[in-house]
Amino acid sequence: MLNLSIDKNNPTPFYYQIEENIRALIAQGVLKPGDMLPPEISLSQQLGVSRITIRQALSDLTNAGLLIRQRAVGTFVAQPRKEVPFIRERLGSLTEEMAQLGLELKSRVLQQELITATGDIMYELEMKQPAKVVLIRRLRSVKGIPLALETAYHPYDRFPDLLTLDLTDCSIYEILNKRYNARPVFAHDRFVASLVTGETARLLDINDGAPVMRLMRTAKDRQGLPMEYSISLYRADRHQFSIHYREE
Repeated sequence: MLNLSIDKNNPTPFYYQIEENIRALIAQGVLKPGDMLPPEISLSQQLGVSRITIRQALSDLTNAGLLIRQRAVGTFVAQPRKEVPFIRERLGSLTEEMAQLGLELKSRVLQQELITATGDIMYELEMKQPAKVVLIRRLRSVKGIPLALETAYHPYDRFPDLLTLDLTDCSIYEILNKRYNARPVFAHDRFVASLVTGETARLLDINDGAPVMRLMRTAKDRQGLPMEYSISLYRADRHQFSIHYREE
């Protein structure tokens, strides 16, 4: 039984009091990531409120990213979300960003092959006609927990070594910089919300139909030449994107 209580003489709505109590338990470390909360009916009986009130509190905390609700399974404390700011001093890789947080990013190569670019790939890499690109698909994880599924396309005529190098647990940006003196200094990022199923959901260790944030990036070097087009699927329960505005 959770150490939860509400003051029925307090004009503050019951659902909000419950939310604040659970927030406090998470902040104090009493409730840890992965801990399962009691069922709605148990909390309803414990606090003497309706299940609708309990459901409102849990839904608000889920929307805030503090809880994860899995149908027919239960409600769990979510892992802390990694904040991805929109204002950055430099264009860095996910490997570099995680290292700045003191975390080691692991990368498992799922696909690494030579293909002919068509459609969106040609357009994003500014190709006038179909040409060979190196397709690299990797699962990025921290402490065994999947964070993102990344699919990247690089021009083969510029970066042929990417086809044969071992890309496990390394930064492709760092490889391009060291081997080809090429580093992205400009990127156009686009975000859309998506739902995933099947193998993609399994790789990210989320339920079928779970939401993800899809980041599509086109990166260019100092000469303005496209060097990467990538599509990354970020687990929505592990990331939050923040926007910082600054007026000069």
